[in-house]
Amino acid sequence: MTDRGRLAANALAVSFLLAAVVLASLRHASREPLDVRETAGEPGRYEARFTAMSTDVRLSMNAPSLGRARSMAAAALARVREVERLMSAYAPDSDVSRLNRLGGRGDVALSAQTMHVLQRAGEVHGLTHGAFDVTYAPLRDLWRDARQSGRPPDSAAVREALARVGFERLILGADGARFGAVGMEVDLGGIAKGYAIDLAAESLRRGGATHGFADIGGDLRFFGLPPGRSRWRVEVYRPPGLTERPLLSLHPCAVTTSGDYARGFRVGDEWYSHIIDPRTGRPVGDVPSVTVVAPDATTADALATGLAVLGPEDGLALVDSLAGVECMMLVRDAGGRISKHLSGGFHRFLESQ
Repeated sequence: MTDRGRLAANALAVSFLLAAVVLASLRHASREPLDVRETAGEPGRYEARFTAMSTDVRLSMNAPSLGRARSMAAAALARVREVERLMSAYAPDSDVSRLNRLGGRGDVALSAQTMHVLQRAGEVHGLTHGAFDVTYAPLRDLWRDARQSGRPPDSAAVREALARVGFERLILGADGARFGAVGMEVDLGGIAKGYAIDLAAESLRRGGATHGFADIGGDLRFFGLPPGRSRWRVEVYRPPGLTERPLLSLHPCAVTTSGDYARGFRVGDEWYSHIIDPRTGRPVGDVPSVTVVAPDATTADALATGLAVLGPEDGLALVDSLAGVECMMLVRDAGGRISKHLSGGFHRFLESQ
C-alpha cells in the first residue's frame, strides 16, 4: 500500500476500535460530573467541558435535548479516559508504564488500542525518516533534568541517551511489544492525544450528532457542518514575533498545532523547545509552531511533532507527497523574525486578514 493509501485507510481505522473500549470505563465516565450546556444563540447545539490528559477538553455536538447531549458527552468522555488509562506514562498500571517497566525483559501484553497507536507511530516514524520517534523518552528525561539543574547535558550524556532510543528496536508482536535494548522507554504524548480526539469525535457522531467537534488542548477534529455554515473557523495561536493572526477556514477534518511557545524552557541563557530531535538528541530550534491539517487527528498530532523536527524544506516536501495533508510552519530567523512556510494547498485554508 502506498503512503497515501495507508493514511486514507488509517483515517477509518479508529471506527473499528471503538468496540475495544471496556464497559467499565463507560460506567465510570457516566458518574463523572460533566458541565454540559446549550450553546448561547444556537438552539440544539451543546458543549461539554472537562479536564483529561492534563489539559482542557471541549466537546461540541447537536442533540435533541440536554439529557441526550449529556449521554453523548459521557460516552465520548469514556473514550478519552480509556486512552488516558492505557497510554499515560504517569499511571503506574497503564500499558505504557508496564511496557517501560518490563519491556526490556521480554514481551509485554498490550491492549488492541495501544498496539494500534504504536503501529501508527511506526508508520509516521517511517514517513518522517525517524524525526518522529516515541522511544525518545530517555532524551525527554535528560532534558527535563537539564531544566531542573540549569545546566545543559554534555555530549557524553546525550550519546548515552541516544543509545537507548530508536523505534527500530521496539519489537511489536501480534498483541504485545518488547524492547531490543536495555533502558528503552516509550512516550506516546505526541500521538495519543490525537487518537483520543478521533475516538471522542467518532463517539459523538455514532451517538447521533450530525455535526460538532472534539477539542483536546486546542487540537481538534471536526465532523459535519452546522446548518447555514460552509466551513469551520479556527484561530491558530500567534507566537511572539508574528504580527498577523492566522485564521483558518476548514471543511470537516482534524487540525493540530505543535510549538515551543507553550512548553519551551530556559536553561541558563538559552531557550529550548520541548520538542527533541530523536536523531541528534538536541531540542529543535527555530521552528516555533507547526500547524497540520489532516483527515484524522492521530495523523495530524504525530506529523506536527515530526515536521517540527524535519524543518521547512524536508517537512514541506513530505507533506506535499501526502494526500489530504497540509501544513503551515512558522520559522524564526537569526534576528528573531518569523516567516510562514506553507505546503502546496494550505493557502486554501487561510482567511484574508
